[in-house]
Amino acid sequence: MDDIDKYLKNIFSALPTEELYIEAFREVLKDLIKEYIKKRINSNDEIKKEISSVLKEYMEAKLKEYDSVAKMTKLTAKIGLISAPSDVKEQAINDFINTFQKEIEDIIKKTL
Repeated sequence: MDDIDKYLKNIFSALPTEELYIEAFREVLKDLIKEYIKKRINSNDEIKKEISSVLKEYMEAKLKEYDSVAKMTKLTAKIGLISAPSDVKEQAINDFINTFQKEIEDIIKKTL
């Protein structure tokens, strides 16, 4: 009798839990909703154009954001150099260049 109990416990422990079924069902629903939305979008040229326009605006805004962050970083570095003692400035410049040299090279390579 103990063998049968152990066997049944092993079988039940190997079965997926309710959570797994619920998660799988949610994923299936997400896929169905995505398909429905894609069909609705593809059937309406005006919506397609609006989405394209909005995405373009979004990308432009993100680029402006990155540009602003780069400018702020540059300004912060300038302020740091202005306020630093003269004997520390040269070492700070070298450290800054060495720290970001690889990243700058990677950015330049990607843009060319």
